[in-house]
This record gives sequence, C-alpha cells and structure tokens, in this order.
Amino acid sequence: MVYANLARCAGGRIIVVAPKIGYADGLPFIGWREHDRQAPYRVLRLPLLRTRLLDEAPRGMARLPFLLCDAAIRIRLATTLMWLAARHHVRTVCIGELAASGWLLPLLRLTRPIHRMRVITYVHGEEITTADAYDPHHAIARRSLLASDAVVVVSRFTEAAVRTLVGPAGAGRVCLIENGVDGARFHPAGKSPELLALYGLQDRFVFISVCRLLEKKGIDNTIRALARLPASYAGSRYLIVGAGPYRARLEALAAELGVQDRVVFTGQVADDELVEHYRLGDVFVMPNRALPNGDTEGFGLVFLEANACGLPAIAGRDGGSPHAVQDGVNGLLVDGTSVEGIAAAMTRLLEDGALRDRLRVQGLEVAAKAGWGTKTQRFLKLCD
Repeated sequence: MVYANLARCAGGRIIVVAPKIGYADGLPFIGWREHDRQAPYRVLRLPLLRTRLLDEAPRGMARLPFLLCDAAIRIRLATTLMWLAARHHVRTVCIGELAASGWLLPLLRLTRPIHRMRVITYVHGEEITTADAYDPHHAIARRSLLASDAVVVVSRFTEAAVRTLVGPAGAGRVCLIENGVDGARFHPAGKSPELLALYGLQDRFVFISVCRLLEKKGIDNTIRALARLPASYAGSRYLIVGAGPYRARLEALAAELGVQDRVVFTGQVADDELVEHYRLGDVFVMPNRALPNGDTEGFGLVFLEANACGLPAIAGRDGGSPHAVQDGVNGLLVDGTSVEGIAAAMTRLLEDGALRDRLRVQGLEVAAKAGWGTKTQRFLKLCD
C-alpha cells in the first residue's frame, strides 16, 4: 500500500518492478493484469523477485536446484534494472524489501560507473528489529543500508532502530517520511446494510481490527479483553478482517473463552471492499506488542486508514504505533501485553460517547494532514 500510493501520486515518474507469482502458494496473483492496466503508473512484472520460502531448507544435493533458481532470479532482476537504466533512463532504484533484495545494494553501488543509478532503501522497522537466523546480528542488513545513498524510514521508532544499526557512518543518509493515507479512498460513510446482514452486526456496537493475523498484532489479547467487558456490553461484537497463520489459534481462543458468538472472522476481503469493512466498525482496535524476537509494528498504516474512515483507534505502545496514534488525540494507547488495560480502553470508549466523538473528529483531522501528495513529493525530491 505504501509503494502503490507513492507510485500513484508520482505523476508517472515511478516504474514498479513486481512479481507475477505469490510467494505463499506459488500461484500467479489473481487479477494482476487487470490491476496493471488500471494502475496510473507502469508495472513491470517478472515471475519472481526472490526464491519462495520453503518450510524446510533443502540440504545436500537437493540444495543445488534451489541455488540455481536463486541465481537465475537474481541475474534476471539485476539485468532488468540495467535495462531500465539504459532504455528508460532510470537514475534511482528504491529497494522496498530489504531482507529479500538487499543483495542488490552493494551490486548496484559496485557497478555504478556503468548505469549511474543512485540507490534508496525503504525501511519499515521489523526487518531490522526481528531476530533472523539467516542474519542473526543484522550484519548483512547493515552492509546493505551502508551501501544505500539514502534510507527512508517510516516512523521515529524505525529511524532510531536504523541509526542504532548503522552508527555514525550512515547517520546522514536517513530520511523520515511517515506513512500516509489516501483520503480520496478512505473517508466516512454509512455502514453497508448488506455487510451488516452478512456478518450479523445489525444494531451492534462493533470493535474492528484490519490486519494480517499475526501474534504481534494483539488480536489474541483483544479477544481476551472482549471476554472481560461488563455483562451489560455483551451485545458488542468484534470483527476481525484479514487472514494469516494465527487465525486457527484465535478461533480456538474465542471458543475457550466462550465468546465465539461475539467474534466474527471475515477472512481476506477483496481490495475494493476494504473501505466498506472499515466503516462497519465503531472503534478500531489493534493493541500491538513487541515479541521476544524483536518483531513489532513499524508504524501501523491501518490506524490512519481507520481514522480517515471516522474511527477512533486503540493501539499498543510498542514499536512505531505511538507515531500513528497520539494518546487522547486520535485514539488511546495501551500496553499491548495488558488484557486489563485493553479491556479498560474498550469499556471507556463504549461508555463515553463524547470522548469517542472527540477522538473521531480529531482522527479525521490527523488523517487529513497525512495525505500522500506531500509525502510523495518529498520522496521524489530525495530521488532527484
């Protein structure tokens, strides 16, 4: 979403290099041709930009095909970038996936006399804070960042993490461009009667989360908090929009706590239905927390999207979320590890309609100031 919005607002100056095949299932993305035809920017598709992640790393002779495939992908991607430099006079390459494509940075810097391209890295946070068996001390990530001409960070939290990792040698290369929101797409409107009926939410107060279902998002503790709400609010519902590997555990947890009839899982929704799903909620809640391996939320674009749709937010204090949600301004901040604290915030917004309305209005103001137009111009200036 971040890169799509940058490209959308760049007036045709950005070419996106993207894969045709999904890394999760190895199948072509559904509707990628239609997406690319409609996009207001050019998309250049390669089959893959990196090898697919396997459940178990190949060993022995079985590793040879994996390495050959990886080498072929890398050669094709590097060749494509050289062709873009020669054919379309591309002068800046922005790497949006450090862990997968960081190898390009020292290569492009080494071959700069040929293509004369500058290199920018876009860093969201978790890719340099999460423990990685392949890069246990983030030494590879550090070398990649130091090979960049500039490093874009999306929050003060990410900025601090990058500066700590690269040290004084790379401090002057860091540029803060916080994530934004598309106000033309995300804006308040009435709740869809069809979706209300589909999910059984008519006349219900609805807490909503929109995210990939991962442990760090805090959906489990939100379900625990829902079970602790006063009995008078047993009619409230919790709508969980998204898919992910943690879903089975969340469903089991709701059943264990006896709130399975109050928790609704939508699964993955179509992109053109996302905004209507946001609008089903009365309060957005995602009390993210940092995991023991360092994985955490780098910023939390969903908080701004919820604000833009007219929802106050409940967010965790870990990671970059406090830079998206200001306590008492566009939402409430909680300790994502505290079920009692999450339940207290949910109860407070259930009971205090005046507070809810104030946070909603202020949230709309925060979202209005976070449009992508200005942020894209800062990015393009950096590229220039």
